[in-house]
Amino acid sequence: MTAVTQTLARFAAELRFDDLPTEVVQRTQLLVMDLSGIIIRSQTLDSTLVLKETLRDLGLNGGHIQVQGSRERWLPQAAALLAGAAAHSLDFDDTHAPAQLHPGAPVIPAALAAAQMVGAGTRELIAAIVAGYEVMIRVALGLPVLKHGERGYHPSATVGVFGATAAAGNLLGLSPVQMEHAFGTALSESAGTGQFVVNGAWTKRFHVGNAAAGGVLAAALARRGYTGATQAFEGKEGFFHVYSPEPQPEKAVQGLGSTWEILRAGLKPYPCCRGIHAPLDAVMALHERHDIDIHRIQSVRVGLARRSVYVVGIPQERRRDPKNVVDCQFSTHLCLSIALKHRRMGWDDYEPALADPDIRSLMQRIDVYEDAECEANFPTAFSGVVEIRTTDGQTWREFIYQPRGEPETMLTAAELRAKFSLLVRDTLGESGESALFDAIQAMAQGKPVGSLFVQPLGH
Repeated sequence: MTAVTQTLARFAAELRFDDLPTEVVQRTQLLVMDLSGIIIRSQTLDSTLVLKETLRDLGLNGGHIQVQGSRERWLPQAAALLAGAAAHSLDFDDTHAPAQLHPGAPVIPAALAAAQMVGAGTRELIAAIVAGYEVMIRVALGLPVLKHGERGYHPSATVGVFGATAAAGNLLGLSPVQMEHAFGTALSESAGTGQFVVNGAWTKRFHVGNAAAGGVLAAALARRGYTGATQAFEGKEGFFHVYSPEPQPEKAVQGLGSTWEILRAGLKPYPCCRGIHAPLDAVMALHERHDIDIHRIQSVRVGLARRSVYVVGIPQERRRDPKNVVDCQFSTHLCLSIALKHRRMGWDDYEPALADPDIRSLMQRIDVYEDAECEANFPTAFSGVVEIRTTDGQTWREFIYQPRGEPETMLTAAELRAKFSLLVRDTLGESGESALFDAIQAMAQGKPVGSLFVQPLGH
């Protein structure tokens, strides 16, 4: 039996900033910048406002923990829950394609809350975030996550709680044995299924915030000596065997400490499920070569891997008739219709699209199918192919092996900076945006964590 729990616990507890290669530190700062922008932009969303009201009802405000983009203070678990849910609300957060995860949304909010609990600096925060990413991604690889997802689980939540635990535990100074206990408690908190897709529920956002909060609680309990289940991952009734029909535990520790999975994280140019990104890139490429008039489009065929078809393509009658923004984020038909009409696909396009008769009409002419080449590439690459047929007999086709934003197709520094600006400027103002950007760029210098919480405009 591979001693996964013990090995990951020792790694997560003992990882320090000085252990990290320069490229890992730089990538971590980039991921913090990206997620910070999303958390800030999401503070005024309807689901975030309801969550805040509920946390106040429960008496969980009034603490000393900050959340980016908000002036209010919270108790630690509430802050992690709020920031984690906000981080996942736009579906704009980072991804790890082989593990099919959004690692930043549970890990970074848990780390930010824990860092404030103990007054840690930004160098310590970086190390904790890396510990969280590595644990979360590796646990997913050990499932493996495709089998886990096919059972109906939402991996960013079920696996995310372990990444959040590792990050918070690292900052709270857990010993390797205490970290094992923390993972054992987190096992009891691992939850979240894909049932939210049926009605476009906000529970998808809650899942990830709950994972962040659960990680803070598991780590805090272990720090005080609370015992958790042993062999949380590899045990007979541990995570791997209960949550997956064909676990591969050895993959969770392969190359640990030398192969940095955080470097395989990708950043999104579009605020929708990653499975839709390659088709969106294909549409943008076709726009560059052809004069696309949506009224002359006879049909659009979109090829994806089998898993992506399931997540963002079927049932097609449902995907062609989205009712709310969560529906939109998982509708290939809606997202491609926006891109075909406007040559863009951004967060502010969703609400108008729902009421646009051109978009409604175009969605009915889009068909999603399983493409053999895309399936062969999955999950190494989330490939996509788009074929457009026009009413005058033309056929245009574009295949995208790897969507933009992956390590091999990373967005430029200017594009990433523009995304950050788009997300934070209305909340922080130009000077606040610059202050936060500079603070994140300086994290490796060992600044106070408070520098990452720039006050929003207004009162």
